[in-house]
Amino acid sequence: MSRLRTFERKIRHYLNRLSEIRFKKKLRNYVSRIGISSLLDEIELVDPHPKKIILPCNLGILFCGDFKKKEIHENVVRQLENIYDSFFFNIIDLGNFKFSKKMESKGIKREKYRSKRNHTEKLPLHPTNKFYQVLIDKRIEHRLDMIMAITNLPIYSSEENLIFLFGETHLDHRCCVVSSLLLKEQFYNEKRNEKLFQLRLEKEAVHEIGHLLLGRKHCQNEACVMRKSKSVEEIDFKSIHLCPECMNQLELLRNRYNF
Repeated sequence: MSRLRTFERKIRHYLNRLSEIRFKKKLRNYVSRIGISSLLDEIELVDPHPKKIILPCNLGILFCGDFKKKEIHENVVRQLENIYDSFFFNIIDLGNFKFSKKMESKGIKREKYRSKRNHTEKLPLHPTNKFYQVLIDKRIEHRLDMIMAITNLPIYSSEENLIFLFGETHLDHRCCVVSSLLLKEQFYNEKRNEKLFQLRLEKEAVHEIGHLLLGRKHCQNEACVMRKSKSVEEIDFKSIHLCPECMNQLELLRNRYNF
């Protein structure tokens, strides 16, 4: 009899837990709909505008952090225009952005970066949704179709269990973020190499914009810029160009939108 009561208590506990989960899900949906994301611990994305897009389109680039912005912007734009020729009417420099003090601390995780180079310091990681909401607002404000943030802050995914990302894309909201921190040789206690850093940053920018155009799938060609990179060594190994198969997907998009 005592075992039966134990099982009944467990069942009641799990039923109560399930009710809480369902309530939280309903609350998240309601909060997202009315646009009061600050009520939740998580950063909920609010995007009232329709998600449809017609190509070619307008792209904006927003910077968050301490950069030689002009040089980086010019180099990134040059590569995007070269790789995705005719896909963008304009690539607009949206300038610098800084989180408010209240927003800057929101969603912070402190994690150690583990690698063969023995980096043990705990770093404050920022959730990608924190960037996405800013990007959504800027995209709407400037009437853009796609938007990308480049930041020197370390980031983790709000969608998946992934930390210390090079970058991430949110297809539904047509925005992406690239983090430059792990692209710097100084991060691994190596000698500063500005040329290598710039090339890595350009590859990651081309990669994330590629997702906005081609979808979430990664390429299996090791030399293709759309190949998933788990380390800077893998970024260095792949080229900045699309493989023939990915180029063919771009051509299909051109044919679909007749440009």
